[in-house]
Amino acid sequence: MEKDFGYVQDVCADLETGRITSIIVPGSNKLFNIFSQSGDIDIPWQNIKCIGDDLILVEI
Repeated sequence: MEKDFGYVQDVCADLETGRITSIIVPGSNKLFNIFSQSGDIDIPWQNIKCIGDDLILVEI
């Protein structure tokens, strides 16, 4: 199944390690259970499978 969630709006990082912990994309989709207050989708870094020049593949 393919789904276009849009562009990455922000990233969350662990300030102690400097590692990215998740990416945030615009959302109105109930596919994910983890939502920020604004309704955006917070995708955990471990769900990211591949980062390309013009897309990011995630496992849901």
